[in-house]
Amino acid sequence: MKTTAVERRAELLRLYTGLPWQSALRRVEAAAPESLLIPQPDVDQLLLEARVMAALAWRRITTLHPWGIEYVDPRSDRLLIRFEADPVDGRDPDETQALDLAETLLPRADEYGDIKGVPGARTHVERGQVMLRVLDTSASVTLLGLDPDEWLRAVDVQDQQMGAYGMTPCHRDLPARWHPAERPYRRPSRRGTAASAWLTSGLLRRVGLIRTLGAPLAVTGWLGHHERGGGERWIIDPTFAEGSGATGHRRLMALLAAPGWGLPLASVDEHCACHLPPGYSDQCTVVAAGLAERPGALEVRAIQRRGDRLKWIQEHRPATYAVQQQLAYSVPAWVDRWLERGGSPTSRVPVRADTMSHSH
Repeated sequence: MKTTAVERRAELLRLYTGLPWQSALRRVEAAAPESLLIPQPDVDQLLLEARVMAALAWRRITTLHPWGIEYVDPRSDRLLIRFEADPVDGRDPDETQALDLAETLLPRADEYGDIKGVPGARTHVERGQVMLRVLDTSASVTLLGLDPDEWLRAVDVQDQQMGAYGMTPCHRDLPARWHPAERPYRRPSRRGTAASAWLTSGLLRRVGLIRTLGAPLAVTGWLGHHERGGGERWIIDPTFAEGSGATGHRRLMALLAAPGWGLPLASVDEHCACHLPPGYSDQCTVVAAGLAERPGALEVRAIQRRGDRLKWIQEHRPATYAVQQQLAYSVPAWVDRWLERGGSPTSRVPVRADTMSHSH
């Protein structure tokens, strides 16, 4: 049991980000006692992370961790994302992290001038790490877990393949400048993606929370529609096994909204099916909207596999399921007590109320 304030802050950081325990502990020990451990970055960094999250939301390869992310390390001026290693069970050799990320992240223009990937993004290998940066900004995301040589090969392969489909590789044609097709995205409007960047970036910075639901079986996300306030509604559907029912998805939403750790969100609608017998409905849906007139909404469709559906997974994918079971977080009882107090500093976890959450 974590008893000191430092240990409890480290435990929360681990729950939110997925950081290994020792890394989380070092981060807390190096930080000021009441500092925000998951800070909100500047506008350029927010927008980059939002677009990276949108690109990762529906992975085209099979992953064990949610979105293939082992952990994130959020800083005020950058984000580090650690991707899981490629599977070694002889699956399709085209299903590699490097190939999939090179296809989804790097900007390429189609015949109509629309951009696939992250506009303005360029990757470089720096000190043995793959860095994603946006031209003319200080925004960056470090892609950990990728072999630099394999990454460069994957970029070449995807450029050739996309070229065969008639796509123009903006990042290769103009490595140091914005391609004409990218320029409309250079200064985004105050609507849509830019308006909701706080939400999508914030979700990426707290990706570890998905694993508090139970053993993660799969998770996808997609843009539902534009809200009346100008923001976007993002939908994610974490599918998990052996979770804790309504306690699990309500805890997830409470963690997502906890002052100083979560986002300025409030649940506005819930449809819970946990009380139904297995087989009737495995999905519970919660919708949360931004506080203080922040545009955007998040719809979480938590899908708990139970009964015969879970038995089928256990029988047909035993090795994969065994690994996924190891990825689930056991949430300490004190975290639930902390949430019951509203995630307040009086619960012996010194957290500062996020000014973003209370700027009414």
